[in-house]
Amino acid sequence: MNTLLRIDTSTRGANSHSIGLADMIFKTLESEHSRVFTRDLNRTDLPHISQEFIEAMYTPKEERNDAMNGVLNLSDTLISELKSADTILLSVPMFNFGVPSRLKAYIDHISRIGETFSMDENGISGLLKNKKLIVAAAYGAEFEQMRAMDFVEPYLKSLFGFLGIEDITYLAVEGTSMLGAEVLTQKKEELIKSLY
Repeated sequence: MNTLLRIDTSTRGANSHSIGLADMIFKTLESEHSRVFTRDLNRTDLPHISQEFIEAMYTPKEERNDAMNGVLNLSDTLISELKSADTILLSVPMFNFGVPSRLKAYIDHISRIGETFSMDENGISGLLKNKKLIVAAAYGAEFEQMRAMDFVEPYLKSLFGFLGIEDITYLAVEGTSMLGAEVLTQKKEELIKSLY
């Protein structure tokens, strides 16, 4: 079954340029998938990981007690969503040259040894194979002259590549705090065309 998982991370809702770009991409993808799931990280209670989480994560599954299973419950759900998806659409705004803290918390919950990557005497291997990731990003400034300060694209490509996703398309609309609505719409439409 062909499954699409959409993950939104912006706090701005309908005013978000990353969500707006993802909406346009979603319209082109929805009909190609028989199942669609949406995960809005701003409507998800996403605690930062704790010592209890780390201890539970490194305890073999068969040895975990109820408290440990409870600590890992949300992480298990988020990982299950990822594993079931063939295509992942991630919308993300740049916050202070990086990703929003909620997305970082999400990444900490899904990056688990034995679940999304393995590490043994043979080395490290990502376990999320045969998936496509499309990132819909929005930057307030235009980054042509300060590309070295973009820590969103290299981080997300490296992280999800580490987890095994090799097919990554990164689309970013830049200048959202500087340019008019008409110009931004045109930029988004041009990005969508580059998908095909």
